[in-house]
Amino acid sequence: MLSYLKSNHTIFGMGFELLQKVTNLRHILICVLFLSVFQNAQATEQDTVYRDSIRNIEYQLEGLSHNIINSRDIEERVTSCYYFIQTLKKALQVPTSFDYEFERLKTVSILKPEDEAFRLFTWNLPLDSGRYVYFGAMQMNSPDSLVLFGLYDSSHTFRQPEFEQVDHKHWIGALYYQIHTYSYKGEKRYLMFGWDGQDGFTNRKIIDVLHFDETGKPWFGLPIFEDDEDEYKHRLIHTYANQATMICRYSKEEKKIVFDHLSPVNPMLKGQYQYYVPDGTYDYMVFIKGFWQRQELLFNDADDQHKYRKMNDIQEPEPPKGVKPKKKRRKKKKAFK
Repeated sequence: MLSYLKSNHTIFGMGFELLQKVTNLRHILICVLFLSVFQNAQATEQDTVYRDSIRNIEYQLEGLSHNIINSRDIEERVTSCYYFIQTLKKALQVPTSFDYEFERLKTVSILKPEDEAFRLFTWNLPLDSGRYVYFGAMQMNSPDSLVLFGLYDSSHTFRQPEFEQVDHKHWIGALYYQIHTYSYKGEKRYLMFGWDGQDGFTNRKIIDVLHFDETGKPWFGLPIFEDDEDEYKHRLIHTYANQATMICRYSKEEKKIVFDHLSPVNPMLKGQYQYYVPDGTYDYMVFIKGFWQRQELLFNDADDQHKYRKMNDIQEPEPPKGVKPKKKRRKKKKAFK
C-alpha cells in the first residue's frame, strides 16, 4: 500500500519521504542522546578516578607538609620539603587537578583570584636561625595541559626589594593570605598580600602586585605604591615586632588597602623595627589613575577621637580637625593686703 502511494501520488510520496526523514531523525536523536549520556557517565566515572588518584597523593602531601613545619631536625625538614615539591607536581599533573581543593594541607596557603586565572600554593621552611625560606607553585588554569611556574625565594639577594621588579625565579618570598584582582587600561593585575617571619625579632607584611607579560610569564612588582617619602615603590614592606599582630589587607567594603599604622613603643627607638607595633590608627591606600596612593587616619566613626594618631602625642597633642583647643584661663593673682 505504501509503495502504491509512493509511486502514484506525488503528495503522498512527499509525505512518505518526510515520514522517513522524521523517523531517521528520531533514530539519530536517540543515538545522540544515548551517546551523550554514555559519554557523561564515562566522564563522571573518569573524574572520580582522577579525584581518587589526587586524594591518595594528598595523604602523602599532608604528612610531608607536617614534617616541614614541625620536625625538630633541619635535615628532615629540608628532605620533606624536597619530596613535597616532587609529590605536589605529580598531583597537579593529574587531569582536573585545578579544581581539587587540597583541604588536608593545613600548613600550605592555597589561593585563587576572583577570575580563577591561576592557583597559587605557598609554604615556608623554618630554619634553625629563626628565619624562613619560602616556596611557591603557580598553576595556571589550563585544562589541556599542566602549566606550572615555580617560585624561587630570592629575598636575601636584594638590598632594596621595594624597588625591584622580579620574575618567578627571583621572587620576594612570602606566605600569601589574600589576592585582590583589578584592571587598569585593559591589563589584569593582582594585589598580593603576604606574611614573612623575617627572623626571631621581626615579622613583615608585604603588599606586592602580580601581572603577566604578553607571553604569559608572571612578574612581581610595579612602581605604583606611594610611600611616606612621596616616592613610588614596586611593593610595600611593613616590618614590626615579632610579638605584635598587624592588619594589612584589601577591604572590599571600603575599596581600599587598609593597614595598621606602626610606631615604636618609645620615640627613642625609631628605626629599630623589633619595637614597632600598631598604635591603634589605620592608614589606607586608594587607587587613583593607575597608582595606589597613601592616605592617613582611616576611621569608621568621627567621634572616635582616640583613633587619631596625632592625639597620641602626650607632650603637644594636636586636636582633630573642627575641634578648637580650649584656651587655658589665667588665674588672677590675689592681692595681699
